[in-house]
Amino acid sequence: MQMRRIAALAATLYLVLMVPPASGHTVLVNSTPASDSVIQSLPSSVTINFAEDLVSIGNSNSISVIDANGEEISQGEVSVSGPTLSKQLLVSEKTGLFKVDYRAVASDGHVIKGDFVFTVEATAATTSEIEVEPINSPPITTENKLSIYLILSATAIVGGLLILIFIWKKQPK
Repeated sequence: MQMRRIAALAATLYLVLMVPPASGHTVLVNSTPASDSVIQSLPSSVTINFAEDLVSIGNSNSISVIDANGEEISQGEVSVSGPTLSKQLLVSEKTGLFKVDYRAVASDGHVIKGDFVFTVEATAATTSEIEVEPINSPPITTENKLSIYLILSATAIVGGLLILIFIWKKQPK
């Protein structure tokens, strides 16, 4: 009887402690431009996709894109379509680091806030515009003739001596 109670208590504790809690809140799945990405030109809009549908209640959803000078470059209203939140950006040739702050309301009413950054770099020169000179120097050789066998032999000798010293010190006197 006592053993059954202990087994039942152990099984109950196992089930309670080992089952992960359910989380019904949505998460950011991906974005365009992607978080920490480096792109060649500023896109026309920012799009953020979540794991579940969003709801549009007044101004509850927002996206703000800020350039390196602290100026907002997003314009217009936020568009909500299922799990996707998007907003148009100003047409600009700006480069540098851009920060995207967002706020979305999931269908369960949970508010998701977050931010990420992306970088716009100026278009680099193409490979046809870059002149490359051939390498005419011979390969560098070293005069170090120390072989791997010498290193292994020295390691084995030193290791063997250390083992002998430890064995010798352990012997009773």
